[in-house]
Amino acid sequence: MQIKSLLRQELLEARKLVSEEKRGELSLKTAERLFSTEEFKRAESVFCYINKKEEIYTDGIVSYALLSGKKVAAPLCRGNEMAFKYITGEKDLEKGAFSVYEPKEYCKDAEIGPYTICITPALCFNRRGYRIGYGKGYYDRFFEKNECVKIGLCFEENIRDFVPDERDKAVDIIVTEKGVIRALPY
Repeated sequence: MQIKSLLRQELLEARKLVSEEKRGELSLKTAERLFSTEEFKRAESVFCYINKKEEIYTDGIVSYALLSGKKVAAPLCRGNEMAFKYITGEKDLEKGAFSVYEPKEYCKDAEIGPYTICITPALCFNRRGYRIGYGKGYYDRFFEKNECVKIGLCFEENIRDFVPDERDKAVDIIVTEKGVIRALPY
């Protein structure tokens, strides 16, 4: 656990050094790779995090999914649980927990269907699809109860080797600016 904590701190500090311009460029390349996956193409619902300043930008992903006729849902954290609510654009968002934009109260609860994908943030992933996030466990608890295609986004430099905790849930696919990685099973 201590190794993950140290890696989390290192990653949080390192991403502060990435310029907005570079982050925008890498985010665009990552989004293009995501759009080329069969999972994204056939998705009817896209559950997508709304990025913090230093994460991969997701506004283009949300816009493209909406323009493609997909239902889009964003996460809402309450207590120890995370749920997703449908949004139709920026107007449906407001600053919420952890200074992250979340769906407004009037937004309808999202439902997971057979063609739902969940775009998942992380500080890093390993090649087996396990992630190091912010340490709150929201996505792990969500994935424990909900079945969907889990797609992680990160920059190539944030593919790291680490041992996951027993509570961690792996994503199925990792998308970086350089390619698509199908998570390797243990």
